[in-house]
Amino acid sequence: MKNKIIIYLSFILFVAGLSFGKTYAQVGLSVSPPRVYYTLNEGESGSQKVMVTNTSKEAPLNLSISFESWKYDDFGNNITPEDSIMPCSCADWMSLPEGSYFSLKAGESKEVEIVMNVPANLRDGQNVQTAMVYFTQMNPVDGINERGANIKINLRSGIKVYRKDNISENKSLEIVNFTFDRENHALLLTFNNNGNMWVNGIAFTSLLNSNNGKEIKFAPDEFYTLPGDHRIYKIALPADMEKAPYIATVMLEYGDEKKIDAAELQFTYE
Repeated sequence: MKNKIIIYLSFILFVAGLSFGKTYAQVGLSVSPPRVYYTLNEGESGSQKVMVTNTSKEAPLNLSISFESWKYDDFGNNITPEDSIMPCSCADWMSLPEGSYFSLKAGESKEVEIVMNVPANLRDGQNVQTAMVYFTQMNPVDGINERGANIKINLRSGIKVYRKDNISENKSLEIVNFTFDRENHALLLTFNNNGNMWVNGIAFTSLLNSNNGKEIKFAPDEFYTLPGDHRIYKIALPADMEKAPYIATVMLEYGDEKKIDAAELQFTYE
């Protein structure tokens, strides 16, 4: 059976950490909230505060703060180049009134102010920018991994920064394709963010077995996009799926008005 696609039109955090596996050292770092938002026009300044906590019961932390660029790739993964500033970045607009180094005793918390100064002249159409704020441990702690080997633990935690103009928001997604990837045992939903604003939402997916009427519902899944993003949303199919013709339905719910875009795909799993 050939794949058949039916597309319905709209109808009306992040923490990045360095994973080091299971260890026996009591060390931890928490930064909240995972995202901060600035609404600032050209030439304006503003600040946000985040809470940084040393969750260790024993070890002090010496921390440094840095700013970097980031964006999403087509699959929603974060891209953070090491040696360049992306056009969508506001990393070089940010500063720290209290400096970029500080220490926390075990169990201690500190509120950190992050200031943004938007340049007076931006290129037309640049109404949204992003950045990452990284908190990096400068005093590695001795630990032991699950195999009993001695290791050095060096924590790094990050939060995302979003900046927009004080303009009327247009949140708009457009589904452009829905296919069955037989080789990788997955469904691929392709959609674009055609609006002028970041769009966060939830994807709801279900499969209907056309032979027996049994329905498979997937857990709701959050997604995040920026203006101009082209997204390929991959839905892994269950390993124990029965061989049969199916009808797959995906609904993208987003925005304060709970807009919904939906797509339906008929395919045969053999």
